Amino acid sequence: MLKRDLYYEGIPTKSQRDDARYLGDILGRVIRKQEGQNFFNLVEKIRLLSKANVKNINNKKRFKIIISEINKLSPINIFKLSRAFTHFMNFVNLTESLDSSRKLDEFENSKIKDEHKYIFIEEIFENLFKSRKVSNNKIYNIAKNLDIGIVLTAHPTEVKRRTLIQKYHNITEIMEQRELLKHYPSKVKILDKKLYDEFTIIWNTDDLKRFRPSPTDEARWGLAVIEDSLWETIPKVYRRLNGIFLKNMGKNLPKNFNPIQFGSWMGGDRDGNPNVTSAITKEVILLSRWEAAKLYEKELTKLIRSFSMEKCSNKILKVTGKTFEPYRVFLRPLRDKMRLTHRAIENHLVRHKPLDQNKLLSSREEILKPLRVVRDSLESNQNENIASGELLDLMRRAKCFGINLARLDIRQEASRHSQLLYEFVKKKYRADYYKWTEKQRVNFLSKHLKTNKKIIKNFKFKNRENLEVWSTFKILADQPEECLGAYIISMTSSASDILAVSFLQKEANINKRLRVVPLFETLDDLKNAKSIMENLFSLSWYRKLIKNNHEIMIGYSDSSKDAGKLSASWHQYKLQEEIVKLGKKYKIDLTFFSW
Repeated sequence: MLKRDLYYEGIPTKSQRDDARYLGDILGRVIRKQEGQNFFNLVEKIRLLSKANVKNINNKKRFKIIISEINKLSPINIFKLSRAFTHFMNFVNLTESLDSSRKLDEFENSKIKDEHKYIFIEEIFENLFKSRKVSNNKIYNIAKNLDIGIVLTAHPTEVKRRTLIQKYHNITEIMEQRELLKHYPSKVKILDKKLYDEFTIIWNTDDLKRFRPSPTDEARWGLAVIEDSLWETIPKVYRRLNGIFLKNMGKNLPKNFNPIQFGSWMGGDRDGNPNVTSAITKEVILLSRWEAAKLYEKELTKLIRSFSMEKCSNKILKVTGKTFEPYRVFLRPLRDKMRLTHRAIENHLVRHKPLDQNKLLSSREEILKPLRVVRDSLESNQNENIASGELLDLMRRAKCFGINLARLDIRQEASRHSQLLYEFVKKKYRADYYKWTEKQRVNFLSKHLKTNKKIIKNFKFKNRENLEVWSTFKILADQPEECLGAYIISMTSSASDILAVSFLQKEANINKRLRVVPLFETLDDLKNAKSIMENLFSLSWYRKLIKNNHEIMIGYSDSSKDAGKLSASWHQYKLQEEIVKLGKKYKIDLTFFSW
């Protein structure tokens, strides 16, 4: 079909162009087989006209010819035509991923590194070592103290189906295998057949979701991203980084090296979305724990099958007793705990059976503790190479992904908390929270944050929205602390907005409280943020409450819409400078999160 497509000339590298031609050829063969020669000829005709139009972009006559030809088509053929070119463009996008992978291989294999050609985190550290401007020990300390937070935000507008995303992933893997086996024609032929089959399935699969995704659907999409990509990628990233330090310093990064943490808004972002309820948040957390337990069970099963060695430490023998397969016996209870966890959660979500939280995996330490015993045993028995293989990969996954793959953040608008407090204060104190000055609100919240005494307790909220907000806090109190991340307050406009969330967490008995993150997103909020944060930082008890650490979120998107890009950018920059100065003044470590 598309052997000389108009797009090829704009593809930057020869390898990408070759991949695009190859994938285009397979797509053409599938279209000819599935839709017939006449439709294939139609696609070719439109392609050639489009190519001619691109080369003569100012020739309106040629463009009119294309429009005229398309107007002659039936709606079904217009639909099929658009699918043909859409799929091809998706495949061209895949070639970019393949090209990036090749560049990484070239970087690893090249003796001469071009400082300006590639941008990989490994290369950053390589260049640091080469520059000699920073001591090796300082580079090492920088690496081991890295703290990278990656958040998967909610995107209900994603229309591409998960099944197609997985198909594209399969195609990428086949293409990578094809590159490795290019000198083995019989093996390449098998891979060509696999590609043709995948393309055939894709062509006969509906491209779009035919229903509006629920918050739970969004969460499933996010979990699929982790399962299909990040789960395998994280250990590879850590291995490559470790290799850099081993080569340049002759020492490994710490065994507990874990610079990356994942967060998620899917199932937690209720700002303006009434479909995200406390029940949904609970369900999404359970879904995440279910998926995590399944992935851990799979990896533990691999280890159990692999670790057939007999020689082990006395610590393992004390648990297993006399056996010819001590590692297998030792690891089975942990694997069984994973199986029990995901099956119990599935029975609860699908069959509505009671869920005993005490029987479920509730901490990553439950995974890491027995794995450390295995690692120590291997290292003490001349099996360091095995200890640093799949076992270490699993330990790093446990540190990175925890028991639910990504910590769930909660996002709620500030006004919803004020509305809840209005109802509570009116009924209990016969006062109007809305009419209180900011100083009165701060004094009230501060007073009750300094004591362990609860004043809301079993208060019955009559307003449905307030009851839902309070139910969310109560649900959070019942979750394992490792499942939760931050509580983000959108439209933050006062110090009391921040204190209100801390107060409600305390009243709901959330033992390990979520870090409270104000989101400043309008121009006025950006201008007022400095005074808001100084009001809080000046309170010694508040600095103690936050342990001298605070995260602040800045809304780039909303402030740009509100004030224009230039004005918003200036105030965003100015705010960060001001808050950094405040942090130094009050000895508070700050983290900025851009949204």
